[in-house]
Amino acid sequence: MNNRIILTGPAAAGKDFIKSKFRERGFLCDVSYTSRPPRINEVDGVDYNFISKEKFMAWVNDEGFYEWAEHGGHLYGTGNFEWQTSKVFIMEAEGVSKIKPEDRKTSLVIYIDTPEQIRVRRLLKRGWTIETINDRKRTDDIKFKDFTNYDLKIESGADIKIII
Repeated sequence: MNNRIILTGPAAAGKDFIKSKFRERGFLCDVSYTSRPPRINEVDGVDYNFISKEKFMAWVNDEGFYEWAEHGGHLYGTGNFEWQTSKVFIMEAEGVSKIKPEDRKTSLVIYIDTPEQIRVRRLLKRGWTIETINDRKRTDDIKFKDFTNYDLKIESGADIKIII
């Protein structure tokens, strides 16, 4: 049985922070693929596998992705190899909906729900513009409006703290 942990939630909810804590404890974490260019301080193969839109679509056509979605004009996906070998994933709501029923039974989906004002502050610290933040908030509001496909919901405050 291949048990997996799936982290989902809107932009700047704290998914990467939580994933980093799993990684520190030795969990094998997925590195998703994207067609978007790297942001400042992002490292290819660590934050994402950055590939061209053409190569991404070629992999789609060759069924190289377990799940994939388009967001903001860019493509994001989980490779089949990574799905078979990793334990912790970050997915959009759309990606979670594409998990096969037999895999969903052994996956723990954790929805991280962080107040909007905290997420906005985090995105501003990342250098996002107000226009980009507002676009992303609108998209996230739509994606997560009636989202119930989770097993555990974390409602975080100003800072996510994991106490072990």
